[in-house]
Amino acid sequence: MEKLKLDPRNVRKHGKRNQQVIAESLRELGAGRSILIDSSNTAVAGNGVLEQAEKLGIPIRVVESDGSELIAVKRVDLSPDDPKRKALAIADNRASDLSLFDEDAMAKLLAECGDFKMKAGFNSAELEKMSLLNTADSSTEQPVDPDAPEVPFAEELLEKHNYVVLFFDNDVDWLQALTLFDLHTVNDSSTRPGYERRGIGRVIRGADAINQILGGAR
Repeated sequence: MEKLKLDPRNVRKHGKRNQQVIAESLRELGAGRSILIDSSNTAVAGNGVLEQAEKLGIPIRVVESDGSELIAVKRVDLSPDDPKRKALAIADNRASDLSLFDEDAMAKLLAECGDFKMKAGFNSAELEKMSLLNTADSSTEQPVDPDAPEVPFAEELLEKHNYVVLFFDNDVDWLQALTLFDLHTVNDSSTRPGYERRGIGRVIRGADAINQILGGAR
């Protein structure tokens, strides 16, 4: 069998902790879910698992498919009450949690998805907001266009307000925040008369934020 190859454009980052969890799960609990490769034997999904399996010398069996059926891996050694089965169920999900998106690689790959972009897990609103990620902090004053749709002014943070500051060190978390808090484009109220500066509104009322987090339960 031809050697399987890792995807050089994989959009997931597998740090040391993530690699450790995958390797330990394979070694102690055995192989769980299958991985996916394309017609050139390059990994599409499961790069982290493939890398650790090869390091551990675990045999790999390829099952060919055209995608018209779901292939289930049946672990005949695992019963419903087996503690190993329960640990594997947790480890499989935990390993996913410990890997991160490579935002630059994901953006480039999304741009090449053509008509399948909407099938990659992001809805149209999220894709639209993602396009604003690189422009939200670089907006400049522009003359007011009287024919443009009206955009609300940003909320102002005043000295009398109690507040907390959230920061996001990657675009994926920021995108989720845009969706969770329903952040949208607003006008900066401090621009010169006759001009406007637009960007993502970053000041929200605490009561509104709590309501969003609680799913409208308040």
